[in-house]
Amino acid sequence: MTAQYSWSTEKMSGPCTDRDSTAELLDGSVISIRRLRPENGDDIVRLYETLTDDERYYRFFTMRPAHLQAWARSLAEIKEGQCSLGAFDSENLLGVANYFACRDPGYAEVAIVVAHSEHLRGVGTALLRRLGEIARQDGFHHFVADVLTENHPMLRVLSDSGWPCTRRLEGSVLSIEIDLDAIKDSG
Repeated sequence: MTAQYSWSTEKMSGPCTDRDSTAELLDGSVISIRRLRPENGDDIVRLYETLTDDERYYRFFTMRPAHLQAWARSLAEIKEGQCSLGAFDSENLLGVANYFACRDPGYAEVAIVVAHSEHLRGVGTALLRRLGEIARQDGFHHFVADVLTENHPMLRVLSDSGWPCTRRLEGSVLSIEIDLDAIKDSG
């Protein structure tokens, strides 16, 4: 069974478009995916604070990231070269995906985190797919990410996206590059 994704055409404006979208997850439930805003800062902090030690380590390469609250709130700021999306079930934040522009033109670093209780439902894949569509519209051609080799959930999300990527092993870290130009437009 594969999840279904559809993007609405509401509220389009500028980089990191404000277009809301929906996604049907593997279990048949429908979530909304929308741009995070400053008023979502506390939701992001709560999501990060509920992660297990392993999940924090996979996401931040440390179990106790410094300045987690300030960093989480910064994701909700509206800035050029940054886009942060949240997956919501009603008003509950299920996951976050974001990108930041890299120094190399056309490249953006991508990261995803999904609440522990929401794993294996397709939330991360839905977020990544939508974020990739937005990044392409905003002029990016590649996502890059450093992923710990033991971070099987993230590796599965990348695999489930179906996008071509290259992987380079550097110790216990996979440096991954995704070709966004290979993404087919969603209808």
